[in-house]
Amino acid sequence: MQCPECQSTHIRKNGMNKQGKQNHICVACSRQFIDSYEKQKGYDEKTKQEGLTAYVNGMGFRAIERQKGVDHTTIIN
Repeated sequence: MQCPECQSTHIRKNGMNKQGKQNHICVACSRQFIDSYEKQKGYDEKTKQEGLTAYVNGMGFRAIERQKGVDHTTIIN
């Protein structure tokens, strides 16, 4: 395992975070990190753009929900 900041391999364990994942700290630069990060949740850019285009063209939120399979409150936000 390497530090994402300085690429040093001199790291040690540094407790747990709120989600129960192991924290690590780099001895060289004091950067704290976890060993793996999850991919961001959300919809891809194509789906977002198609939903926005449909809304601009006059389609309602619930109609877009039925067409795209995305909850209407997500579209509103």
